[in-house]
Amino acid sequence: MKFRILRNQTFAFIFTIICLMGHAQNKEINILSINDMHAQIDNFPKFIALLDSMRTLYPDLLLFSAGDNRTGNPANDMHEISSFPMITLMNRANFNLSAVGNHEFDGNIAGIRTMLNKSNFRYVSANIIHPDSLRLHIEPYRFFEIDGITIAVLGIIQQGINGLPDSHPDNLKNITFLPMEKSIEKYSWLRNHCDIFILLIHEGYEESIELAQQFPFFDMIISGHSHTPVKTTEIHNGVLITQAESGIKYVTHSTLKLTDKKITNKEAYLLNIRDFSHGNSEVQAIVDIFNNDESLLRVVTQVITDFENYEELGCMMTDAIRFETNADLALQNPGGVRFHTFPKGPITVRDIYRLDPFNNNVIEFELTGAEFLLLIEAAYNAESKQPPYISGATYDIEIDKNAQIKKIDIKMSDGTKFDIKRKYKVVLNSYLSAVSKYEKADPGKDTHRTSASMTIEYLEKQKSIDYNGVKRVFVK
Repeated sequence: MKFRILRNQTFAFIFTIICLMGHAQNKEINILSINDMHAQIDNFPKFIALLDSMRTLYPDLLLFSAGDNRTGNPANDMHEISSFPMITLMNRANFNLSAVGNHEFDGNIAGIRTMLNKSNFRYVSANIIHPDSLRLHIEPYRFFEIDGITIAVLGIIQQGINGLPDSHPDNLKNITFLPMEKSIEKYSWLRNHCDIFILLIHEGYEESIELAQQFPFFDMIISGHSHTPVKTTEIHNGVLITQAESGIKYVTHSTLKLTDKKITNKEAYLLNIRDFSHGNSEVQAIVDIFNNDESLLRVVTQVITDFENYEELGCMMTDAIRFETNADLALQNPGGVRFHTFPKGPITVRDIYRLDPFNNNVIEFELTGAEFLLLIEAAYNAESKQPPYISGATYDIEIDKNAQIKKIDIKMSDGTKFDIKRKYKVVLNSYLSAVSKYEKADPGKDTHRTSASMTIEYLEKQKSIDYNGVKRVFVK
């Protein structure tokens, strides 16, 4: 009798285990993420064709952007309605959410407001604090629910050394940007209200790894800003980290598998959008309409030999604003040179606005030689330890092991000696002027002309140009 009871209990236990195993709920969440699209609308036909294909396989697919959707294509950036081409195409792609990138502010407050209002999806950033009067519909986080799985997405925007995103300070007036870490800590309670916790951040790859070490309660960090191609699954301190380079060349497909709402596996890999066999014809027709602006296709001059690096292009830009203002010296921040090569042949208005898309005015200063040396140092520090490009002179810059400037030696192009007491007419763009902090007597004068327009006017006066091999900054 005891054996029979024990046997029945054993069978009951085994039956219970089998039932429990049969009721284990296995779920899979699929996410496509992209970053730093920079208005490269020509890649949208293949991008949306790929999306349509992926949604056939994964009907509940989520689509996120890690920010910097605009700036880089005149067809978008100079449209009469701020960023209208990108908004139209992102709406057509059915994005679910976007982080706010630093370049979202390039169109000033009115521009970002228009972008937010015309988007069919939300933008998130927990460290952007703005008064209601600005009417910016930016949320700190957003929830999604798919097949019983709750997903919380927290947004964050990057900050430079001055505590502001990398945009012109005038575009950020009346907005407060809280430190990233404090903002993440403030919303750490979201971890207890979701099955999957994602940080959608416009910040670089290395910085995202540091955040994973500091905040391992995230399941995934979708990053941007540094234009890093994270090709396959990368897990740091238990956190999946992704980034899909830039320019709508790649998109990341991430898969999170769960059993009974607990994540059991995370995978991610890049898909090359350009390798997709065909584009969406309807979307191509929309793109063609946006690109059909004859004023942007006008040729301004001929390039004799290829531009091969940022400095060659930076030298051309500084020459343009120096000659157009009859200045002695001109500087250009490296971050303001938006592509690093350009082939020989015609260069168009559109090319110049791609090279210099920020609509920055040129500012004139009367600076002593000593003040100019301070300006170079301030510009170097403001540009993450990158020396500015120059026109009217060359200079040697000696850097110590801590990336601090030890010495700057300037040689004027006209053969005269650089004089620390003499006053020079100096020109630079308004962004570099705003972020370079140094002591100077002259507050500067706005020319009310943009650096891009000056470059166009300068090049129109040149039958041809050749900057191949030009180098004016020598780092020691």
